[in-house]
Order: sequence, then structure tokens, then C-alpha cells
Amino acid sequence: MQMGSLSKPFDVEIGDRLEDMICDLGQESFQQAHAPMYDTLQIDSKKPLYPGCNNSLMLFLVVLSLVNVKAKYGWSDKSFNLLLQVVHDMLPKENTLPKSYY
Repeated sequence: MQMGSLSKPFDVEIGDRLEDMICDLGQESFQQAHAPMYDTLQIDSKKPLYPGCNNSLMLFLVVLSLVNVKAKYGWSDKSFNLLLQVVHDMLPKENTLPKSYY
């Protein structure tokens, strides 16, 4: 094994979309391995954040964007849950944003 090949830092782009990762894995393989989660992701990718919001505010993309910010800046689960609660309370009453990271 050459040490030179291991000396380069591994660079991960936090902004990668989950959809791209699923495509890399293979949608069918992901669906078989994680059937309940796959179904939830499919539903959430088409569910609006709240009734009447614009088409770009789908629940899945909003949550994924928030989780990317959490990961990028190293927020604790506790602080992220508080943020989710605050944002949830700011949105219209019928919003679908989860109040917890779990």
C-alpha cells in the first residue's frame, strides 16, 4: 500500500442531495433495504410544507436543507430540535415540519 494515496484528504460535500446518494446506491437496492423509510421519503418529497405554499417548499427538501445546515455547523441535536420547534411555530398552523430531529 502506498502512503501517498492515503495522504490526500477526503473531501465530502455536505450539500449533496439524498436523491443523488440513492441513485448512486441504486433506487431498487435502496428501496429493498429500507422499504419503510423509502416510502416515507417518497411521500415527503411530494408533500408541501404547508397548504398553499409554493411548489419548491416540499417537506423533504426543507428538512434536508435544515439537516445540511445542522451538519455543516455542528449543531447539537438539542439546539436543532429547538430550531425546528421555533420554525414550526412560525409557519401556518397546518404545516408539516417535524418538531423534533427524531
